[in-house]
Amino acid sequence: MKAERRHELKHNELADWLGERMETLKPHATGIALGVILLFVLVLGGIWYFGGESQASAQAWSDYFSALNDREPQKVLQRLATEQSGSKAAWWALDALGDMNLGEGAGLLYSDRAEAQKRLEAAEQAYKQVEATDDPVLKARARLGLAKVYESLCKPEKAREYYEMVATSQKDTAIGKAAAEDARRMKDTREVAFLDWFAKQTPKRPSPLPGMGGGVPGLPNDLSDRPDIGLSPGLGLDNLGTVTPTQPGASFPAPAAAVPTTAPTDSAAADAAKPDNAKPADAPPPASPPANSPPESTEKKSE
Repeated sequence: MKAERRHELKHNELADWLGERMETLKPHATGIALGVILLFVLVLGGIWYFGGESQASAQAWSDYFSALNDREPQKVLQRLATEQSGSKAAWWALDALGDMNLGEGAGLLYSDRAEAQKRLEAAEQAYKQVEATDDPVLKARARLGLAKVYESLCKPEKAREYYEMVATSQKDTAIGKAAAEDARRMKDTREVAFLDWFAKQTPKRPSPLPGMGGGVPGLPNDLSDRPDIGLSPGLGLDNLGTVTPTQPGASFPAPAAAVPTTAPTDSAAADAAKPDNAKPADAPPPASPPANSPPESTEKKSE
């Protein structure tokens, strides 16, 4: 009985405490309900936002890898960097743009300095944007690209500065060791002298080979027009197998002489080699056989 009584008293105390709390919270019931609803909305909004961001990020990476296989990757990468600005895929797209422009600009230094300057400046602009990111790998890649851009522009001091930045931030890594070696190379007086000499050169485009004319490589462009291989205009085909002259006085071509089956003798070849004016105007008639000589047929009969 005592145990049951104690349990009843505890139960009543709990009921009394809850009743007091409910009475205390009644004036704030509306605010509490609104707070619970707001918390629920925030949770659902966070789930939707982060889920949509993940989907957008996946689509951006898909566009990035597709752009590398496109016929004009630079246009696709530039559009991706603009539309997905601030995303990781956009930073890598800008870095890839810098790499492409750097490679093309360095190659054009030996043939077209004006175009090379444009490509290298585009690479510098892309690398400068990537350098602002917080990703240490991308930052190191951008600074290494800027060092190579300035070296291509024959600016050894600025190139050495960026090489040293990469060597310091990426110490004991492959990229850091390579940057340190390049920084030492930019201090070499021979390397500096070579860059100074190279900056003063004005290379020209190689002249095309004879017959090329600047058109399709490997095909001559100075050929004459295609010859007319049609039938002679003086002949007409009225029907199959029948050839008639179509103009007054037109004649058919003489048939080709038959090719001899045996080689001509020396005398015949000599006669053929003589010019027409070397032959006598009137050849004498052949000598008549003697009167008393019998005909050839009679001799054959007697035999």
